[in-house]
Amino acid sequence: MIVNKTTLAPFYLELGQLTADSVKHLTPSFDHLPPNPYADGAFRLRRYSRFTVTQNRIKRLPSQAFVQDESINHFQGNVVRRYEEIDDKIVNDPAFVELFEHFQTMANVADNTPIEVHQLRIFADHKSVEVAPEGVHQDGFDRIGIYVMQRHNIDGGHINVHLDKNSPALISHDFDKGEFVVLNDRRFFHSAQPIKPKDGEQGYMDIFVLTANLVH
Repeated sequence: MIVNKTTLAPFYLELGQLTADSVKHLTPSFDHLPPNPYADGAFRLRRYSRFTVTQNRIKRLPSQAFVQDESINHFQGNVVRRYEEIDDKIVNDPAFVELFEHFQTMANVADNTPIEVHQLRIFADHKSVEVAPEGVHQDGFDRIGIYVMQRHNIDGGHINVHLDKNSPALISHDFDKGEFVVLNDRRFFHSAQPIKPKDGEQGYMDIFVLTANLVH
């Protein structure tokens, strides 16, 4: 782990874990994610919202579509996607604020910076499923945070961090129970191993992904 000591030092990545109480508060909400009508809907459920945070107070920004350029996302690039918002019950829970506290502090994300949040359940029924069909990739932001809230009945699903698109994983870990990585998306690439259910029934992993561009 590379620790950022001051705002003048370059940020690379940091690892951490949410409190057990926060994980307990947030994980039940993943059971109520709506259907996903897009290409990844066969194995990913999702909500998506945008926020700013000022002195640990969250403000929801107006809804907007999510789209990534094809040069970044070869799987669903240039597809305009609209998802249901993250539920107010979760947004108003102090446990949700902890996601932003770590993200802002670790990666020097200033107050009032727009932060996009994806709430995802990636599931597998009877067969192997790609967690990151994009392969080794960047998301096209300055900073990203990947928080794995829980893993249920699965093998695989390790989150990998790479120095470049063609390099082996610098970090590969089966994140669970609120473990997370916050990283410089301009400096590193990331990927994930496929998942498959352990006993033939459905398995899944639940993840929050936070992304932000810094104010320059």
